[in-house]
Amino acid sequence: HGKDQDGVFSYHYGSEAKRAPGQPRSFFLPPYCEVQKIWWSRGPRRDRKDVYFDRFDLRPHFMKFEFNCRTTDNVELILEGVFFWEIIDVPKMFSKTGDTSGDIVYHMRSQFIQAVAGVGLKEFMEQLHIIANRILADDTEFYETRGIKVHSLEITRYECADKSTSKILSQIIQETTSRMNRLSQAESESEVNIYRTQSQVEQARLQSGLLAIQHEQAEVEAKVAGKSEADRVEAFISGLDDAVPDLQDRIQMWQVLRKKEALAAVSGGSANLYFTPSDVDLSIETRTGKASKKS
Repeated sequence: HGKDQDGVFSYHYGSEAKRAPGQPRSFFLPPYCEVQKIWWSRGPRRDRKDVYFDRFDLRPHFMKFEFNCRTTDNVELILEGVFFWEIIDVPKMFSKTGDTSGDIVYHMRSQFIQAVAGVGLKEFMEQLHIIANRILADDTEFYETRGIKVHSLEITRYECADKSTSKILSQIIQETTSRMNRLSQAESESEVNIYRTQSQVEQARLQSGLLAIQHEQAEVEAKVAGKSEADRVEAFISGLDDAVPDLQDRIQMWQVLRKKEALAAVSGGSANLYFTPSDVDLSIETRTGKASKKS
């Protein structure tokens, strides 16, 4: 941008969307007009104001920062972070601030100091990102009045300013990480046990179903076999009705045939069959006699 001899500023943009109608992309400075420079602070803490700009990149970009703050339990912390921002109104920025980068970082530092001073170290560690998001959302007007917009804010690192406290903090962080790893491992083992138990339950359910089906099949087979045997007996008994009038004789004949079938089955295998005397209608008689002696 440039300033003429009357102190009036003029702004020239490379983007056609931002240029005024009829304003050319290329231009020459008129007489008594000069390009204005603006000096910004640089460094993570913005403690050096030795860099100037006379042209600005209006695309969003990142900027790092670093500052100290103290918790309510008197632990001094060094915070490091980054925010994503862009310039949306160049004339408004020139009219409201002479150090845009310094204003942003100093304002964020002030907000962080106030927010962190109200919490303890443990709460700060647990709610770090919540605190950062709240700081960004609570005061957007500060940035809007300066023609800038901060899209995101993130704390990337923090440590204790005191070495002994930093050592204790490192131990706390390490223990917290170890505890989280143990919890994650225990949770994984629990999930494995749950899946194993569910598989066993499902297997037992399927096994019970299989046994029930096998039992039903065995009952059906037994009923079919029994019905077939009953039909055979009935056919045999009724078939001999005329030839053998006596029912008991027919039953006895059936039993004899059954014994014959049993003997045939036993003889075809390697089993041994033993009969009692009553089974074969066998009687044993012992006779004794004295032989005469010849002299």
